Amino acid sequence: MSNIILPYIKDEEEKGDNFFVKQELNVPILVWWTPFTLDVGTYTSCGGKSEQCFLSNVRKYRANKDFEAFLFYGTDFRLHDLPLPRLPHEHWGLLHEESPKNSYLFSYEDIMNLFNHSATFKRNSDLPLTTQWLSSLEDLTDMKYFMSVKDKNRLQEEENLSPVIYLQSDCNTPSDRDIYIEQLMKYIKIDSYGSCLHNRDLPDHLRDPIQAMEATEILKLVGKYKFALAFENAICTDYITEKFWRPLKTGTIPVVFGSDKFNDFLPDNHSAISLLDYETPADLAHILHQLNKNDTLYDSYREYKFKNIQNSTLVYQTMINRTWGIHNDRIKGNFINKFECLVCERLYENRRRKQHALTEYEYRSTLDHYGCPPPTTFDENGSLLQNAGTWYQTYQFTKCQIDVFNMFIQNKYYNFSEKELFRESSKLFHPNFRRDDLF
Repeated sequence: MSNIILPYIKDEEEKGDNFFVKQELNVPILVWWTPFTLDVGTYTSCGGKSEQCFLSNVRKYRANKDFEAFLFYGTDFRLHDLPLPRLPHEHWGLLHEESPKNSYLFSYEDIMNLFNHSATFKRNSDLPLTTQWLSSLEDLTDMKYFMSVKDKNRLQEEENLSPVIYLQSDCNTPSDRDIYIEQLMKYIKIDSYGSCLHNRDLPDHLRDPIQAMEATEILKLVGKYKFALAFENAICTDYITEKFWRPLKTGTIPVVFGSDKFNDFLPDNHSAISLLDYETPADLAHILHQLNKNDTLYDSYREYKFKNIQNSTLVYQTMINRTWGIHNDRIKGNFINKFECLVCERLYENRRRKQHALTEYEYRSTLDHYGCPPPTTFDENGSLLQNAGTWYQTYQFTKCQIDVFNMFIQNKYYNFSEKELFRESSKLFHPNFRRDDLF
């Protein structure tokens, strides 16, 4: 893949509409409606082929005869700011590797069906990004941050370390993890370094959660502990972040609350502990105490560090076949470029089919390309509660917004404001609303 940046497009405001309409590019134009890449104009060649697409964040290119697709970054996707009315030939692509906490719009089928192409953390998406936080399989067997159980035991005494580490500064989350962890703390000592349930300080230079996420010092710190709480900020199949991979890299046992299918990504089938396997926080604490006292049993969870990874799903279906890399991989590139190329190549495939009088492919994203379940919370005993909590209300209100959006579109009302959308959605959300009150 190669990129050629056009230096003559410096400022879209300096160019009149006719410049973008009449410019002869002669390749498919893909526009980032949400200005995710800050790219005003680049020719991109995909897969070593002669086929090129033109990438830009300049919305005015929509009027060009070569325009074919809009790309959207999920976190910045807004119902009140879309290219409407949508034209029949226009393709829409969704890139959204982030948590459903950022937007529950994509947990509803009506929204997912708007898109033709997808790149999300879901394995069912067109370009799965499930392992976006894992550089390579070697990270899981690397011994750089590994500590023997004997040394971990010694550090519990010498440095007064708890058996469990919790590293988190995002405290208001749809998973309501802190409610459970607060209960767990009654039964086992936990060192909490972040803002959430804070009881132990990090060095000043590690307090920025973004910069410290994969810092060497953080990995060394996690490696000192027997267990690490790998509780995601939202619960969804295949949503797996650094919280899951970090302890596995260091030889610390992750205690997982997140994807219901996280076992598919473990180095082997006995290298993590699931919160959902235990009825109460006291029950979970009991097994952690057992493992903390039994060195042989503890080390049985870390055998993957000394042998080849046994999980064929992780090895063959995921990592070996992954077409993109992370950390500026010069060979594979990043998943943003790969997603752009996926859309570009599909557009060319349909061009070829049209030239040969064949039916064009109808690409369509479905709910299983992202859709996440409603948020849950915990009661005072650490038991899961369905259909409760403030995040559940957000999830429900999002459905009202989608219903209002659909009504606007059906009535061919395209230029609605954010305020109008909120007002009409609030009427729908209120238990005493009447449909006649809408519009």
